[in-house]
Amino acid sequence: MSSSESWVKTRLPFKWVEGFQLQGGLPVQEDYFEVNADRGIFILADGFGGGAGKYAAEVAVKAVRQFLEQEAGDLDATLPFELRPYFSLAGNVLFNAISYANQKLIAANKGKNPLNSGGTSLIAGYLEGRLLSVANVGTCSLFLSRDGKSKEILVPRSLAKQVNPFADSMVEGAGVPLMSLGTARQLEPEIVEIEVREGDQLCFQSAPVTAELRDQLFQLNSNKGLSQIIDAQDTAGIQGNASLIWTAF
Repeated sequence: MSSSESWVKTRLPFKWVEGFQLQGGLPVQEDYFEVNADRGIFILADGFGGGAGKYAAEVAVKAVRQFLEQEAGDLDATLPFELRPYFSLAGNVLFNAISYANQKLIAANKGKNPLNSGGTSLIAGYLEGRLLSVANVGTCSLFLSRDGKSKEILVPRSLAKQVNPFADSMVEGAGVPLMSLGTARQLEPEIVEIEVREGDQLCFQSAPVTAELRDQLFQLNSNKGLSQIIDAQDTAGIQGNASLIWTAF
């Protein structure tokens, strides 16, 4: 094994993996997430369209998880869609997993009135050794905390962010995706790949998660204080509903 491959093959142990939701001003919780820590899979979707959006988010997440569990790590697998030579195997499987989920939603929406058709933003991560590949479509985002500093690794593709890159995720229009699953046949997920290190923390989040909440999480030395932080959240001012997957190495 070459030195360039060793960091990819050696998996860092998780200190913790937590996922939770906050109920804001919307009556229907349209977010859905799933985690398979043993396989290094993290998926979060932010649906839109009321009940149809809730359905779209769940279908998309389950389709991506199924595809990743079946195809990720199989060097002999034949990817049925596209191969991008500038991404790792994991990055390519993620790309195709999202394409697969999108096709399922397009088929589910076929023939429906647009008012009854749901769509969803989605962010998905796959950890292979220490290489984390993450694909994002729509208004979700990923933050990395390392050495006491926090950085947004994937920025929401939203109307507000396009008009104003400094727009806060709480402002009106921040939740309007420029691209989403279930609404367009061709998607171009934004994909990043990073080497995770011991001490890193990650937050996969939907649009309305506040910087204050995220900073409080990153300042914790364990997940024992999570319940207290969640209970202290005032969700009355949150326009939408928020979801977050928080993990530490």
